[in-house]
Amino acid sequence: MAGYMKKLNGYVYDGEHTANEAMPNGIFVEIDATTGKVKPITAAGDTEYRVDEKTTLWMKPALVLNVIKEGDLEHYFLENEWDVKDMCTYDTAEYQCKVGEYCRMHRPVINDQLIMTVDKTLYDALAVGDTVKPAVGGSVAKKSA
Repeated sequence: MAGYMKKLNGYVYDGEHTANEAMPNGIFVEIDATTGKVKPITAAGDTEYRVDEKTTLWMKPALVLNVIKEGDLEHYFLENEWDVKDMCTYDTAEYQCKVGEYCRMHRPVINDQLIMTVDKTLYDALAVGDTVKPAVGGSVAKKSA
């Protein structure tokens, strides 16, 4: 998984919490109420996103999502910084936020836009214009009618 915010309504990130486990960029996360640490979401989200574009990101299937309805659940999109090495190709597709590392995450609001990689099966099942919601584990799922 990989991803980042493309458009923001204000540049507001939460960077006060650390990772409970190793996690890739471009997933939906939550703050564990017991430990105060960040982990992939454990319940489906209620924020709705429109699939604006089907594309690729670092040669992986990806979706460009636009927030069309804000939800009440406190879910964030993980967009951690990565170490840039001068002698390697700029590619964050396999980047992992390490255990104990501070998480740079943003709670998407109406009209924010993000890009995230998804598995090929999900990519093929969605069409531009479909509505999706965050799914358990941090990816997205098509909104049921």
